[in-house]
Amino acid sequence: MFDEARCDRCGDCFVRCLYVDYDKERAAFEIEELVAGREAPILSACITCFACNEYCPTDARPLDLIMERQEQFGSLKVPPQMIASQEATFAATTEAKVPEAKGQLLSACVFSKSDPDLFEGRLFEGLPVVKGRHFFCYILFDHLGAPSVTERHAQKFVDNLAASGAEEVIFIHDDCYGMLVDRVPQMGITVPFQPVHILEYLRDYLDAHGEDITPIHLRVAYQRPCASRLYPAKEDAVDAILERIGVERVKRQYDREDALCCSGALAVLQPEAAPALRARNLDDAQEAGAEAMCYLCPMCRTTMAQDVQARGLGNYHIIELVRMALGELPAPTRGK
Repeated sequence: MFDEARCDRCGDCFVRCLYVDYDKERAAFEIEELVAGREAPILSACITCFACNEYCPTDARPLDLIMERQEQFGSLKVPPQMIASQEATFAATTEAKVPEAKGQLLSACVFSKSDPDLFEGRLFEGLPVVKGRHFFCYILFDHLGAPSVTERHAQKFVDNLAASGAEEVIFIHDDCYGMLVDRVPQMGITVPFQPVHILEYLRDYLDAHGEDITPIHLRVAYQRPCASRLYPAKEDAVDAILERIGVERVKRQYDREDALCCSGALAVLQPEAAPALRARNLDDAQEAGAEAMCYLCPMCRTTMAQDVQARGLGNYHIIELVRMALGELPAPTRGK
């Protein structure tokens, strides 16, 4: 929830935005317009990457204000019928079947069918798994200018996961974790289990199986998901995992707080601009000497795959790289 008392109208959130060219005067003016309940150009220029909350020096949560006004004014021009259709696509029409799990539970979200390779091998052996529409977090709708849809399904999302009785739920999808540690608390919803990010799980697994690791010796550009901006502290876990498996995260312009979106949301909101954004991102990766792109979000991997492969770069989810280092998958082939 936007905190007007914390917002000092400094404009840093929009000045730092990688998708508009604002000076502090224009940024401060448009923030004031939004606070006053009026529409401003930033609403239609926004690509919903969540960065402004991370950039805000006073934790006023300007993203939350932007989302509220985007829905109020229909600024993203997403047809209402498309919103309704997408909501219906992910709506569960039956009660969730949830296995009992006293300790840990793995949430596969909706990726067990689209990205089955992420769930193979020894990494998740013995873990009870939940998957499918009952365990979809709905943050997709924040990207479409319809945060009320996300909010409408939030309690059920929590309840379905809690029904297992698990003390800890491991989330393979960045959005699901961000939903529970950032969005859900803002709605006043209690989470009765400990959310565990896949990065934490992978790091701890590698620490426990250090003798099985063979360094990969690969240079990657890490594609930071937009949802990672909801909990920036996990960035250290990315570095720890890559270090343990012998992967170098190249230093480049568009990384960490300055990461570019994969263009997934932009492909819907401003489709004509999406190819140029991917090119900007990949130019930067190659200029920094990356041999491959590394992902945390399965959707980022899918969105960028064609352009990445056309440039002769590898295209790997971080789970794939971990499995390579553990000897479960062939080592990366350069130029593939």
